[in-house]
Amino acid sequence: MAAATVARRARDAVRNDPYASRIVDLWTGNAVGAGITTRWPDDAHSRAWQRWADGTACDAEGRLDLYGLQALVMRAVVESGECFVRFVTVPPSPANPIGLRLQVLEADHLDTARNGMVAGAATIQGIALGDAGEPVGYWLHRVHPGAAWILPGATWLGSERIPASDVLHIYRKRRPGQLRDVSWLAPVLLRLRDLGDYEAALLMKAKIEACLAAVVSEEGDEAMTGPASGLLRDAQGRTVESFEPGMILYRRGMGSVEVVNPSGGGSHAAFARRALEAAAVGAGLTYDQVSGDLTQANYSSLRAGKIEFRRLCEQVQYGMLIPMLVRPIADRFHAQGALLGLWGTDTPEDVSHVPPAHEMIDPLKDTTALIAQVRAGFVPQPEAAGAFGYDFRATVEMIRKANAQLDKAGISLDTDPRRVAKSGSAQDAAQIAAVEIAATGAAAPPREAPAQG
Repeated sequence: MAAATVARRARDAVRNDPYASRIVDLWTGNAVGAGITTRWPDDAHSRAWQRWADGTACDAEGRLDLYGLQALVMRAVVESGECFVRFVTVPPSPANPIGLRLQVLEADHLDTARNGMVAGAATIQGIALGDAGEPVGYWLHRVHPGAAWILPGATWLGSERIPASDVLHIYRKRRPGQLRDVSWLAPVLLRLRDLGDYEAALLMKAKIEACLAAVVSEEGDEAMTGPASGLLRDAQGRTVESFEPGMILYRRGMGSVEVVNPSGGGSHAAFARRALEAAAVGAGLTYDQVSGDLTQANYSSLRAGKIEFRRLCEQVQYGMLIPMLVRPIADRFHAQGALLGLWGTDTPEDVSHVPPAHEMIDPLKDTTALIAQVRAGFVPQPEAAGAFGYDFRATVEMIRKANAQLDKAGISLDTDPRRVAKSGSAQDAAQIAAVEIAATGAAAPPREAPAQG
């Protein structure tokens, strides 16, 4: 199929073309980063989740933690267009208190030869569909069909139908009714290959241009006669068919010495830049991201490009990764824990999934603008905290604990707005008294305001 062919070519490009590899790294680094975290409102879920997600026991192969698996899934989606994650139940253990593991499978595990009415269900390319067109099962190979050690004719290499409740199919849905997707590199593979071929040709041309050689024409009665009179030969009389730097060649003819010094070619920077610009556009990235060229960049141009990219990145996070990967894993985590009696069956409210924060282009300018937006009421404080990758409830709790520790130690910092005003001067006595009442629960005796420091 065309999708499988494109996926194979994309994988080859990722392993051999630096720009294709860079595109996959960029999407993975920006959409997943250090991981999309899940915040639970209760301690029971939070403690079990931290133990399970931060360790490698959640990985069926025992290699990665949950956030490493997220990055692996994102790489597979960009490279191949889709990825599968299978839920595997195991006995509970201290490292895996809910007895759940995740098995990440490449798109090649899908048995696309299964079509028509298979096992009583309409099946398209290995995906069994229900009455409303929803996936109810996936025909997956037990092992990767491209494994080199597979024996021809082995009976255990067939596919089996896995219920859709036990499989997550992650892909970018671009049209109604779409069941699968192609590699995100599909629009740019030809551009990248042409750029690679062009640079290889320029490299060969540069090598030839560097081959300074001399041609010595020998005098004699047989000059310019005979079948081999025009051939170039080296000092041993062997015919020469390629140039090397510093060569001295001989031929029959009028006695003379000629220096072969090929002329240099023009610069290919304009062509390379245009090709990379097209590749960046096709991949949904900016030119400076793909090429690493910041020579013509400034704050305004970087900000304009990053705004569009971040909108697209958020669309991928909230439209694909969270609903197709992160939230279903959290739901299965809760259901598995409920079966073991770790908590009730009711799903906790206010479960949040927080993507990684985007770094500021200019921290001073961006922070000043964000403060102004919060003070004006244009941006709620929870959204401002979320812009840095924090959950607002967790942020409030951390600030409360930090303030309590500072008050207990009798330390007053100039970053504490309860005691120091924005201008740097100490707050008035009434403000400080209110702070101490909130900290101790009783009115404090009047005293002078502490100095800044």
